[in-house]
Order: sequence, then structure tokens, then C-alpha cells
Amino acid sequence: MHLLLFIAVIAVTVAVVLVIDAPRRRALAADAEFSSRPLPPAHLSAQGMEATCEIHFRDPRPPHAIQFELERELMLLLPPAVEGDTLLFRAASRVYSSPHAFTLRFEAALPSTNAYSFRAVMTLDGKTSAEREASAKSLASWFRLWTRHFQPADAVPPGTGSHELYRTLVTQALNAEAHLGTVAAVQQAIVAGLRAGGTYSTAHKEGGTVIRYSWGHFQRADYGEWSTSERFVSETVFLAFLRKFFDWHTSQHTYPERVPDLVAWKLMLRLLEPKR
Repeated sequence: MHLLLFIAVIAVTVAVVLVIDAPRRRALAADAEFSSRPLPPAHLSAQGMEATCEIHFRDPRPPHAIQFELERELMLLLPPAVEGDTLLFRAASRVYSSPHAFTLRFEAALPSTNAYSFRAVMTLDGKTSAEREASAKSLASWFRLWTRHFQPADAVPPGTGSHELYRTLVTQALNAEAHLGTVAAVQQAIVAGLRAGGTYSTAHKEGGTVIRYSWGHFQRADYGEWSTSERFVSETVFLAFLRKFFDWHTSQHTYPERVPDLVAWKLMLRLLEPKR
């Protein structure tokens, strides 16, 4: 009997460790995958004042799903806008001390997938020739990371695809988060996602943190060199913790200034991993 109980305890412990450590293992696998891809070319403008990286790719997901993924990667919101007949998502910010401009473009609605392009432009004013070359290489490295889930494809010719389906997907993108116009609404979307089995996770060489809803409570578990856990007594207390926990992460491009609360909560919504 004691042996069976011991075996059961060991089995449960191993299962718990595997679940908690899963984000770190996924992160390490993703790092290995993207680092093996060649660097994309970073084109310097004729005057050497800008460096540009661009990718064309296909993806069956609608435009707002691609928007959300890039917002998660960049930690910047890319609000949708229609210019002419084209749906664009744009953002501009200082990223790692240099001004950047980002554009996601919905190129065409194809029969079984969609065509997109994504461009990042870094401003190089005030840099020496050697610094411009180094900055262009740095942009290429970051661009590879940001776009690691996209497979490069040829650009589609103008006028390709279904115009009717394109307009339908544009309308969906423009209204995808019309119901999330307040901090309270975004908070409730996060709470609902956690209650449905979603998680937050951070991972690094020494360990990480997993935040989830389990057994009727919001919980935090730190694993690795410092293994601790915390159970929050209420939803209000948990949301206050969550805002503080991701404060630097959501304001990393503006720090020490903080982004507006609504922006921070939307970025936290992007970081929420749905149940697999």
C-alpha cells in the first residue's frame, strides 16, 4: 500500500512539473527553430538614413488574427485603417532606442488563404556609417524573430483574389474589438480567457512564471531556481497584481513613461495563451 501511494505521489509530481515547465520548453524549442533561419536582407536607403526589412507571406487566418500576433511580438498596438481600398495596420515607436515604423498590409483574399506583407523601417539619422551597418544588421535579427511564424512567399500581383471576400474580411478586422473599448471590458476578456483554461507564462534560463485559473482561484507559480506559488483571494486583487507584473513589459518602448491603461490591458490580452 505504501509503495503504491509513493508511486502515485511521484507520478503526480512529475505531471505537475511537466505542465509547469512546458512554457520554458516551448520557448527553447521556438528559439532553436527561428535561430536556424537565415537573416532577412535589411535594405539601406540611398542616403543611408533608413533600414528596411519586408516579408510577403500567406496565412489562412483573417487579418485581425495576424494583427494580434504581431502586436504580441512587438508589444505595440497596430490599429487597423483603410487607405484607398487597402487594409493597413500601422504603428510607430522607439524600439531599442531607435525610431521604428511598422506596417502590416492585407494584400489579397485568395481561395484558400490570404496574402500579407509586413514591413519594418528603422530611422538611422545621426549615426555613423559603421553604426548604420550595425543597426541594419540588428533590425534584420529582430525582424527574423518577429516574423518567425511566417513563411516567406512571392508578392501577389495587384488585383489578385476575391474583392468581395476582401471587403468582408476588412469589415471583420475593423470591428474585431469594437466591444473592447474600456479597461473593464478588456479585463473581463482576460478573466474569461483564464477561466477557459488560458495561461500567462514567462520563461528564461533560470525558470519562469505561470499564471492560471485553477480550482476556483487565480494562481501564480514560479519555477526554477526560486520555486514559489501564490493564490489570489479575489479577482480584484489578481487584476491589480497582473497590471503590476506586466508593467515594464507593456511599457518597454516608453519606459520610464507608462503606456495608457487601456493600451497596457490590450497588450496583456495579447500575451494570454489560449488553452491548447
